[in-house]
Amino acid sequence: MTEGELKNRRIIIKDMENDQLIADTQIIRYNSLSNSVMISAASFQEKKFYNISAIIFTDKGLYESYGTIRGVVTGNEIEVFLGKSKEKEDRAKTRYPISVEGNVKGIYIDNKEVSLHRGIHIETLNMSANGVLIKADAGSFDVGEIFTLVLEIGKETLELQCAVVRIHKSDVLLDEYGCRIDEIRIAQREEQT
Repeated sequence: MTEGELKNRRIIIKDMENDQLIADTQIIRYNSLSNSVMISAASFQEKKFYNISAIIFTDKGLYESYGTIRGVVTGNEIEVFLGKSKEKEDRAKTRYPISVEGNVKGIYIDNKEVSLHRGIHIETLNMSANGVLIKADAGSFDVGEIFTLVLEIGKETLELQCAVVRIHKSDVLLDEYGCRIDEIRIAQREEQT
């Protein structure tokens, strides 16, 4: 990873000890020598040592890291040591609560994307480096179905090619769909005037 890939990118950090979300913020800068990023100290209520897992949203995809935070504040910034970073892998990865509304813009039939006239509205419940759990109207998808999901996160638009791997009945009107992320495209949204 490089400074250009990580600067101003969203990072979500969880405490490995209790699986609690401790920060959802932007990276200020990256130090390749120590494989660390600087984030705002205001992102943390308690400045202490943490063993952490983090998910970073980059142009090239989502990266998951396991590292530490030592709790030392320097100039209103805290250093996050990333440790080893892996691009999306197996389902056992840490899940990060992300509540974002989105739209399914197309489904795949015979390996070709078919655009939907009216997209299927969804809400994300959580995300890992290789999967997303969404909530949508009951019966929207079947296991094995592939679709393109569009999420607007901050100034970026994420386009995810997803495959449904499991379905859980949430209530009479809504289902939860566990989806594997097969492909990620990230684009900067243009400022509206």
